[in-house]
Amino acid sequence: MNEIEKVLNPNVYAFAFHLIGDASGRNNPLWNWGDDFLESFTSQKIKPLLKFPEEPSNLSVDLLRDISLDFNSQVSYNETQLDISGFAVPIKIGDSYALWLNVGFLDNFVEEVSPQWLSTFNPENLLGIVTGEEFLGETILITAKLPPQPQPPSLESLQSLADKCCNALLPEKYRPPFNRVGQLFGSQIFEYGLIKQTANYRHLLVWFPNSEASEDKLGTYQREIVDLFYYRTKIIKAFHNSRQIHRILFDFYRQVEDNVNWLQQRIDELDSALTTDNLQEFKDELKKLLKTALTYTQGLTKLEDYGNTIAINLNNYAEKLDQIYARVESDKEELSILNHFRRKTAPYMRSQIAGDLGYFRHGTGLIEQAIASIRGIVEIEQARSDRANQIELRKSELAEKNRDDRLERTIQAIGVGLAAGGIAASSGTDKLFETLQQNHVPAPLILWHPFVFSFVLSCAIALGSAAIVWCRTRPKN
Repeated sequence: MNEIEKVLNPNVYAFAFHLIGDASGRNNPLWNWGDDFLESFTSQKIKPLLKFPEEPSNLSVDLLRDISLDFNSQVSYNETQLDISGFAVPIKIGDSYALWLNVGFLDNFVEEVSPQWLSTFNPENLLGIVTGEEFLGETILITAKLPPQPQPPSLESLQSLADKCCNALLPEKYRPPFNRVGQLFGSQIFEYGLIKQTANYRHLLVWFPNSEASEDKLGTYQREIVDLFYYRTKIIKAFHNSRQIHRILFDFYRQVEDNVNWLQQRIDELDSALTTDNLQEFKDELKKLLKTALTYTQGLTKLEDYGNTIAINLNNYAEKLDQIYARVESDKEELSILNHFRRKTAPYMRSQIAGDLGYFRHGTGLIEQAIASIRGIVEIEQARSDRANQIELRKSELAEKNRDDRLERTIQAIGVGLAAGGIAASSGTDKLFETLQQNHVPAPLILWHPFVFSFVLSCAIALGSAAIVWCRTRPKN
């Protein structure tokens, strides 16, 4: 394999995207990052020149009056100083801001240089390390022409050269791993960055245009390329966010399974009747499950939203790519690196989220079953407790009623007895006493004093009357 040691006219393009967010447009972190990057090459700043549209628009809107901030500068490597140029183009696209940066050698520069010169285009190591929750992502594109070769370079030698370019531009800890090779406008392009690496994903492309036609096409469709990278970034950001939700839902799903197993075990261990502690235990578990169900449902909704975001932006990506195809009038292999994302990468992400939704929706059923089971147990036990309480209450009411009835009968009997005794005492017991004496009633009775006789007779009549009333008012069984 013949190693290629030099390149012609290397350039670096950075396409960074950030949500507009709640902050005012001029204070968006993307402009701060862009000004920090430009500080190594020019005294000009992006933020003071920004002009924001008065009316909201979903179309791409340039945020500079002159569209781009252009600059010329110099860079040094191994005590050699060379002229470079570049530009910065801030754009509003939909709900996001985009910043398109370029640093590279002048178009008329024809000297062959080492790929190590690319390190001068990233002096503060700001490329590839933009962070933040609302930062969508970044694509770095390195372009370099090949010096005249005695024979067409092999794919292995081109990849080796692409590796050198990547290694020169980015520090080791920020270099993405090699992914695949494809074509862009008929020239070889090498892609770095694995989408599955959600924690530290970075996207870099190294393109070696093999003709002026390829370079011209890049210039012709540069704004379409910006849009394509924007849709691509939103798709990947949604997918990476979905992986975070996936991990959360997975933990919840395992927790739900544990809760269901616990519930089944507790049901098997319980006797026919629950104690107060058992009942409270189930009520506490019910509260936990209801809270889990809310969080779980919210996670599923977010996962579904990310799937919809991917679908919408993939549709936009496909439309934009078809527009380029319609104008280029060439075989789709000319844009294989872009078409592969539409045909393979993005559909894989959609199917992954769809599979996750299908899997985790079973968790919703488990939660609903567990909640229904606990509610059923609690309601049955509550009904049983309520019936027992009603029986006890009824017994208490009957006992109280019986006490009231006995008291009423007692009062009635005493009243009647006293009345009868009083009547007897006042109705002529003296005459009866005299009559008994005249009729020679046995001496013990006759010897009684008239008062004693009257008192005893009245009491007897009172007791007898009370007994009669007590018996007559007794409730019938």
